[in-house]
Amino acid sequence: MITAGKTNHANPTPLMQLNAERLLLLSAALVLSSCKNLPQIPITTPKPLEVNLNMRLDVYQYRGDEPQDKQALKNSSEATERMRNRMEEVQTLKNNQLVAEDHRGLLQIREVPSGDWGAQVKKAVAAENDDRMLLMRQKAKDANRPLHEIEDEQWHLRTEQADSGEWIEVPGTTPGSFQWKRVAADKAPPVSQPTITTPATPATPKP
Repeated sequence: MITAGKTNHANPTPLMQLNAERLLLLSAALVLSSCKNLPQIPITTPKPLEVNLNMRLDVYQYRGDEPQDKQALKNSSEATERMRNRMEEVQTLKNNQLVAEDHRGLLQIREVPSGDWGAQVKKAVAAENDDRMLLMRQKAKDANRPLHEIEDEQWHLRTEQADSGEWIEVPGTTPGSFQWKRVAADKAPPVSQPTITTPATPATPKP
């Protein structure tokens, strides 16, 4: 028992319980105070990634001998202007039977001269074919047509316009084959209609 001003040493349990409770409260206070300094851990989920499923797929015919994609960056009008400036040089090569028109609407080198002229022939033919192919691919894209159809049209157009003595590629004896042919010197020019002049009727003199 505890009397006034005195402690019952025979039964110390209440005093030990009191000290234990104080110790527990002190420990809890220390834990709470230390929690204030802990880093905050976000419990919200981050914003989900937005995936754009709108994809564009450009499909066009491609063959290994076509110009690289960088050629598509050239402007069609610039290619046409370059071909116009190169027309006289290309015709000179045709007249000398150094190049020929093939079935794809492109130039083929038949013979390479020696020296600097041979290097210039290769350079001119490569530049001409690049511009021709650029224009044909652009035309096929604009008209939504296969490239080989445009090549076939250009082939027939250029062979019809070929002058006598030039070399052109023509269909061979078997389907799908081709052969070289020189335009005959007696190629008939386009037929023109004769001009008929009707004589004027003389005026009847007045009496």
